[in-house]
Amino acid sequence: MSNEHKHFVAPLKIYIATFASLLVLTVITVAVSRIDFGSMNIVIAMAVAFIKASIVGLFFMGLRWDKKINVLFFVGSILFLAIFLGISSLDLFYRHDTDPLESQRFGFKSPVKIIKEVEQKAPSANTTTTEKQPTANAKK
Repeated sequence: MSNEHKHFVAPLKIYIATFASLLVLTVITVAVSRIDFGSMNIVIAMAVAFIKASIVGLFFMGLRWDKKINVLFFVGSILFLAIFLGISSLDLFYRHDTDPLESQRFGFKSPVKIIKEVEQKAPSANTTTTEKQPTANAKK
């Protein structure tokens, strides 16, 4: 009655297949980043990253052959991270939808709107200088 846990050593072909699949998924990630899919770019990038992380966790880290409680902890931590990031991103994605009439109700403007208005009113640096600048080698 031994409590000894034997560690599974994967064959070399599994590591080579893992490496090859990660290379292919990296090429897919780069290709997707160069094509504009609009708002789906982040969804596609996260899906590919999830697949790559799953491959690393299952085969490289050996979770496929390990005790199921370790898989449960790993999946639980990933799920907790996804929930945390999802709730945090609600503020980022839906910030502008909360109250479009905030300046009328409370008498103040959003700092983001103020910065955009200042940038639109300010002339660019290239259009303000119309005179030629003297060079160092110019004759007097």
